[in-house]
Amino acid sequence: MGKQWKALLLCVGLFLIGCGVQQAKVFNDRYGPEQVVSRVDGEPRTGLTYYEDIRPILEKRCSACHSCYDAPCQLKLTSFEGVDRGATSLMVYNASRITADDPTRLFIDADTTPGWRDRGFHPVLNERTQEPSVNRENSVLARMLELKAKNPQPKKELLPQSFDLSLAKANNCEPSESFDSFEERYPLWGMPYALPGLTREEHDAILKWIADGGLMRQPETTSPQAADIIARWELFFNGTSLREQLVSRYIYEHLFIAHIHFEGLPSREFYRLVRSTTPPGEPVDEIPSVRPYDAPGIRPFYYRLKKTPAVVVKDHTVYRLSDTKMRRFNDLFFSPAYEVSSLPSFDPNTAANPLRAFAQLPAASRYRFLLDDAHFFVNGFIKGPVCRGQVALNVINDHFFVAFFDPDKDMISNDSDFLAEVSPLLALPGEKENTLNILSIWFTYSRNQKKYLKTKDDYIDRLHPDHIGNDITHIWDGDGGTNDNALLTVFRHFDSATVLKGLVGQVPKTAWVVDFPLLERIHYLLVAGFDVYGNVGHQAVTRLYMDFLRMEGENNFLSFMPSNRREEMRKDWYQGTRADLKNHLENPLLGLSRETGVTYGTQAPKDEFFEQVLAHVGPVIPQQDPINRCPSGHCPTEGDTPQRLAVEKSLRRITAIKGRKTEVFPDVSFLRVVTPPNQEDLAYTIIKNKALSNNSFMFGEERRRRPEDDTLSIVRGHVGSYPNAFVRIDVDKVDTLANRYLKVKDEVTYYLMARRHVVRRTSPDFWDEYDWHCRTFLNAHPVEGGTFDLYRYIRIAEKEDGTLVEW
Repeated sequence: MGKQWKALLLCVGLFLIGCGVQQAKVFNDRYGPEQVVSRVDGEPRTGLTYYEDIRPILEKRCSACHSCYDAPCQLKLTSFEGVDRGATSLMVYNASRITADDPTRLFIDADTTPGWRDRGFHPVLNERTQEPSVNRENSVLARMLELKAKNPQPKKELLPQSFDLSLAKANNCEPSESFDSFEERYPLWGMPYALPGLTREEHDAILKWIADGGLMRQPETTSPQAADIIARWELFFNGTSLREQLVSRYIYEHLFIAHIHFEGLPSREFYRLVRSTTPPGEPVDEIPSVRPYDAPGIRPFYYRLKKTPAVVVKDHTVYRLSDTKMRRFNDLFFSPAYEVSSLPSFDPNTAANPLRAFAQLPAASRYRFLLDDAHFFVNGFIKGPVCRGQVALNVINDHFFVAFFDPDKDMISNDSDFLAEVSPLLALPGEKENTLNILSIWFTYSRNQKKYLKTKDDYIDRLHPDHIGNDITHIWDGDGGTNDNALLTVFRHFDSATVLKGLVGQVPKTAWVVDFPLLERIHYLLVAGFDVYGNVGHQAVTRLYMDFLRMEGENNFLSFMPSNRREEMRKDWYQGTRADLKNHLENPLLGLSRETGVTYGTQAPKDEFFEQVLAHVGPVIPQQDPINRCPSGHCPTEGDTPQRLAVEKSLRRITAIKGRKTEVFPDVSFLRVVTPPNQEDLAYTIIKNKALSNNSFMFGEERRRRPEDDTLSIVRGHVGSYPNAFVRIDVDKVDTLANRYLKVKDEVTYYLMARRHVVRRTSPDFWDEYDWHCRTFLNAHPVEGGTFDLYRYIRIAEKEDGTLVEW
């Protein structure tokens, strides 16, 4: 029987190979042989150019789904280079792979079209005989658009079931040679997928450009005023002394994912800090290392600034550089007296541990560097170098506050010698790179974490033999109330998350208080040291280690609570026998024997703590949340109009919805309140906060859900990269909307509300609504803003029996 199966498989394999060969011959005869086409600096015959005519359409319509690692078929339509690279069936997200995959980062891992063909990408533009008819007929992109035009989305209330909108849906990455079969099987799957089609003008413009050969004139690489600014910064980053080299390496390893914006340049012009084989003054030749601390493989190398193309919200983390920032870097790293005797190795055992690699730099300087832009660094791990992070993000709660230890009060964050001494205990999984020895590594890091916490506890006891613990002054006040990075809020939206400045929403279940070694390790664990292409061991150990860091931040917060309430509070965070046992083994209440120095006058110490913290930080952070945390029911902020106050009085009623009634609401809904003509419509975000019994395990989140504790938050403006729904209501009917929200209790009643107020994928005005949200967000945040991703936009669809609905 075994021989028969082998023979059958051999026959099937030979048959498929034969079909492929025959298919290739047909296309060679019809369209000519395959050959990579040079499209740059070509002269368009139609008068349409990529940057002026085509890119705006792709940015408005196509980058809504094709812009990040989770873009279907890795087809990134945010830039010409992404279009020219094409598509592949290779998956970025694969949590079960045994060995690491080769990375496929656009602009980094290959810089030529042949290079991408060698990496398994096939063209979506014609790469055979260059004639207008062939350019259209042999272009996957053109045929996807024409498929949509021939089979427009059905004009019905509900989207057909044939559309697969799950995150785990199979890739259908057909090259042009097999597109006929795809078209027959999925006639409704043209682009834009499961959304209304392009306008006739947009459709015709792209097809004319494709027929003309998909050409691009090379644009200016920088704005005229950028050259001098870049030259000064590249001079700064490429100093030759040991101290200058170490400081530049430290800054680079923290800013490598940043979209850098220079003061004085256009608001949408961004750069990346990269390592290059070429010195300033020559074209950048980026070194494509997987991690920023990997050995560069060449000496000397240079830090360069490389322009980055259009951005979308989900991977847009902005870091601002200016003359003021350069003076700040000099004050932090070059004014203090210290010696750098040698440069650290790029060996992972050293380079993956920042507290070891950069021990020669003053700890106080490093901590202040991070605090100055704490929102950026926390945002780095929340958004991260990836676009989909549910396994990583289920290590955090859906809503929590973050505060930081004051750098002048926290001795550990200032003591370079102590941190150097304990640095072996603070090693990170990045040193193991891709491993399968998960359990052994976990036990090693767990043991090291407990040793570190015990050593830290003993150190603090020596400094404070009176056993008096932290008080409010140990919380960083933003340098005297001048820095709005002092307090942060994190909202998690299943597999993505958002960081906001200030304390937004109701007081959450948990909070973190972060010191320097904790903040540094978070960055190196989840940003600098994380490889989305890494194997299952790397991703699992990273997730498990983040447990330690989250619990350390939570324990720091508990140190400010009354000692007789700490165990009770933590038990509420970690419910369930397995969670209790895991917490006891991994994270005993080390360092919490000292009584808090905070004075409390109520039985709600958590609420009272944040009231005191807000007063301590001062007006640089709003003292109240006008919608979610407004005890008086009237919490105006500067510039509020009577109209806005009336709207928010009604919206406040929606935030009262709690428990299982919230289950049917999407994670993130953008709300547009339509005002009379000549007034600006108002934007809000409705966020569902899902409660868990604990965060102690990587999988099985649904088994740990506590829907009875779910809540809703409503925030001014736009929160989140992936809207799940657009809600629209006239300003004089907001109270009616609140009434209808309050009546929702299941999928059917949600559907009845949604058919009145939610803009669905089948709505003819869908793109108008999407454009309004993108435009409004960008107007409010001209530097930090970007386009929203529609990959998570929900649908309302009929069940198989045609009687009920689901979303």
